[in-house]
Amino acid sequence: MFALAAYSLICLALAAMSAAQTQSFTPAAIPIAARSPYLLTFLKTAPSVQYSRTWQTGYSTQIQAWAGLIRVDGKTYAWTGDIGTMPAGILDPASTGNVQSLTPTTTVLFYQAGPVQLTVTFLSPIEPGNMVNQSIPASYVALDIQTTDGSPHSIQVYTDITAEWVSGDRSQNVTWSTNTNNPSMIYHTVSALNQVPYQEVKAQAAWGNVYYASLRTTNTTYRTGGDLATRSQFVTNGTLDNTQDTAFRGITDSFPVFAFAEDLGTIQRTSAPLAWAVANVRDVNSTGALKYTDLSQQTQTRSLYYRSQYTDDGSLLDSLLADFPAALNRSQALDKNITDAANAVGGSDYADILALATRQAYCGIEITIGRDNSGAVNASDVMAFYKDTGYQDNGDGNAQVSPVDGLISVFPAFLYLDPALCAALLEPLFRFQESPSYGNPYAAANLGLKYPAATASNDPHSEGIETSSGMIIMAYAHARATGDYDLINRYSTLLHKWADYLTSNTLGTSVQTSADGTTNSGQANLALKGIIAVQAMSKISALLKNSTGQAAYSSQAKSLYSQWSAQALTTDGHIRFTYEGTDSTFTLGYNIFWDLYLETGLLNATVVNDQTNYVGSQIQIFGMPTDSTNASVVSANWNMLMAAVSSRDNGTQQALISATHKLAASQPATGYLGQFPLMYTAQEGAVIQGRSSPRQGAMYAPLLVNASSILSSESNANGTASGNKNATSGTPVGAIVGGVVGGVAVLTLLVGLVFVWRRLRSSSRRRASVQPADSGMREAILNDASPVHHTPGVTPFMEVDLSRPPASSNTEGSSTSEYHTTPEADTKRAYRLRRIPNEELAQHTAMAHNSPASTAYPATSPSAVSNQSDPALGQGLLQEINSLWREISAMRTMDDGMSAPPEYDA
Repeated sequence: MFALAAYSLICLALAAMSAAQTQSFTPAAIPIAARSPYLLTFLKTAPSVQYSRTWQTGYSTQIQAWAGLIRVDGKTYAWTGDIGTMPAGILDPASTGNVQSLTPTTTVLFYQAGPVQLTVTFLSPIEPGNMVNQSIPASYVALDIQTTDGSPHSIQVYTDITAEWVSGDRSQNVTWSTNTNNPSMIYHTVSALNQVPYQEVKAQAAWGNVYYASLRTTNTTYRTGGDLATRSQFVTNGTLDNTQDTAFRGITDSFPVFAFAEDLGTIQRTSAPLAWAVANVRDVNSTGALKYTDLSQQTQTRSLYYRSQYTDDGSLLDSLLADFPAALNRSQALDKNITDAANAVGGSDYADILALATRQAYCGIEITIGRDNSGAVNASDVMAFYKDTGYQDNGDGNAQVSPVDGLISVFPAFLYLDPALCAALLEPLFRFQESPSYGNPYAAANLGLKYPAATASNDPHSEGIETSSGMIIMAYAHARATGDYDLINRYSTLLHKWADYLTSNTLGTSVQTSADGTTNSGQANLALKGIIAVQAMSKISALLKNSTGQAAYSSQAKSLYSQWSAQALTTDGHIRFTYEGTDSTFTLGYNIFWDLYLETGLLNATVVNDQTNYVGSQIQIFGMPTDSTNASVVSANWNMLMAAVSSRDNGTQQALISATHKLAASQPATGYLGQFPLMYTAQEGAVIQGRSSPRQGAMYAPLLVNASSILSSESNANGTASGNKNATSGTPVGAIVGGVVGGVAVLTLLVGLVFVWRRLRSSSRRRASVQPADSGMREAILNDASPVHHTPGVTPFMEVDLSRPPASSNTEGSSTSEYHTTPEADTKRAYRLRRIPNEELAQHTAMAHNSPASTAYPATSPSAVSNQSDPALGQGLLQEINSLWREISAMRTMDDGMSAPPEYDA
């Protein structure tokens, strides 16, 4: 009886602590299938929306319907899709918990369907270091089912997609087929009758195939047919009749659907998630995924990288379904690393931002390989392309291809998660500009204006400083993060040409356009970027053992910076918009980020501190405006670069993070047309442009920079970071205090239970043996109560030792390099959010600072971590509870005279 009471009290205490720590984050739109520019769907989450009765939409806001039903003891409930009143008899499940949970790779929805708890997971994996897996344009949906009344129930599940996934032109006719030849899998194939390669309509590809695939069991059934007839059949029977509709027709003509059903029998819970996969495959037959035209007008058809391993779509789908359990584990491990690092640096608000921005960034890129005239692929010819979704993009084929000003915005995500990918993204831009036909002294602006047709251009433009500095900065950032100098070595002539252009032009910035679209002369922030790039060229020269170039560019950069600071800084130290501007003008100064991250060492502590102080005083409801030319417009990407710069001033950094989070979490009554917009008004949060923009990869910038460790010791002696060091983080003080009080109460309760138990044990000897407490139940209690998902550990993103010489002859297919990471880097683990003594934390931080790209341990100070102590506190308390539980279990199984209880875990 006492054990039962103790168990009940523990459950109640843990539940109370979990509830106290739970935080709600519900953006206006959440990602559903989010894997590529053409596999990108959302679910609107306006306050009036019921998730289980809402259709998914694409970028153009057109419906791309994905339906789901569950039948429990003959009653049918909808778990996704606005099925409405057809067919009759479908019930609405009650949402449970937070309704939805977001991680960097998943969107999870929770429902109660009668006596059954249903967890729906939409998984779009992110696969750092694996170009084959990362390039597969496919996503999963998976179901976990458990009864809540302790009794088994008869359960069947159903899912379908419509032909709306095939084309943005809803007048199109479509064809389809169902492949049942594989004993382990069934898949539907759907395609538009009129294929238009390399064109898009309303942000959907106008060519290729859409697949919907299911693992095959003896209880799997399928059907193609009209939506009403097919769904009604499942509602009535709980199964489908394994028939195929051969009346090919229009997308909206009786809405053909492609369905699967699974009879799970009478069960209490599923032993493993039940998963399906949807894929959008464009490189079919002789048509590639995109095309690349160089300056000689030679056009190359390119396939996605996975074609180097999978030439047959059936094999691809089979492997995709079989890999789901492993893909889920990898994703959970990655999610935990990212979330733990974000919590340590910026608190729960920052973790929320990365949960939304990560898939958004990866949806903008496609990794490709070349194809010859026979259609054979060349896996050594690797180029990645970036679609500038949402930025001057109306969804009808006018998105820029790999614009330099957009690519540098998304780069922080890849520098943190997968720096090797950065070379593939830069390759197509470098390659065509190496041609003698390219005559401009500065770097090109983009690879064309109509994705997926990448077209080289020799046209002059007014972004010479922006593009040239961007290319140099990105090239050096890649070399620095990976230790692979092949790219900078092959294209060193181009890099030198652009650096020379900057030394002659960057200070004046006459008639130059910046990444913000402004063309004023003498833009201070733009000029600073050019000067940083010149210093980065000095660093590149050093890596390539060119001591002459190293000294020359360093001298020029320092001279330019000295002239710049005399003109750009106001009397209070902040950066004015242009040299001629008054002290009342300003720029956000976000390009300081690159000086700090690249350790180019141009800015001293005083300049950084003064700019940070000024920014902190100007932050509005939704962030800090980019410059004084329009003090009502905020760019989320540049705000987060400035948040990284402000890492020495916790108050300013958290204010920028919180303002960005406020926009990301806002839910206007009508909902945004897409998720997490890039630009919006500072006071109202009204969207200007950039919905669903991959440029939000800039959200990763705070994980890359720790200003206090980068600024020189001389600068630190001359000026210290100012700002309110005691400013609150993104987590409310009340929540932290409540968590502390609640945690102490829980521990007090458990200690009391241990004490009482010991007293009772000492009063009488046990008369019969008692089995140990069920460890599975204990783990279930701890896991259910914990806001931290316990996932398999993963090796963190490795860091390289730049003191070593460059690796030689690295190829894409190579898995090893002549030069490896240091032993210390090889043994690092992701930030552990638990009880860490300050001395130990300081050691970890010092280790991270020794590397140029501190990704294994997010760079921060002990004081900064203490300000975001809620996740660490929760993990530490749960560790203590776990230890106490084990002590109770051990005491139940031993006599009074036996040895002491087990040691607590450190």
